[in-house]
Amino acid sequence: MRRKKSSRSIFRDLYDVIERRRREGRPRLIQLESLTRRGRTLTQLFQDTLQTWLLATVRDDVNAKLESITGRLQLLVSEMEGFEAQREELVVWLADMDARLSEVDQLTGNTCEKLKQLQVWGCFDMTYI
Repeated sequence: MRRKKSSRSIFRDLYDVIERRRREGRPRLIQLESLTRRGRTLTQLFQDTLQTWLLATVRDDVNAKLESITGRLQLLVSEMEGFEAQREELVVWLADMDARLSEVDQLTGNTCEKLKQLQVWGCFDMTYI
């Protein structure tokens, strides 16, 4: 017949099993903590890399748009400079015409003679009259 174990012996055996399992589990717990830290580090590295890539992509897009806008602005500035040069030529031409018309006003004679004088100066085309 089998002898019945005492409660103390049962608790001692149970305690030994628990201690053995705890000792066996400690390296695995350390390994798990290490993997958890490594996972957090890799997650942070991935987030940093992704953020850097996204910023570079956005920066490249912004630079491309800025280059496009700059090109259009340069074209507009060039056109404006051309218009400004034409305006200055027109100011000179109008001043010259004003002076000539003042001279014509002071001429004596009829309108036909004044028109002929304007035609001589190249200011007026008689073919439309």
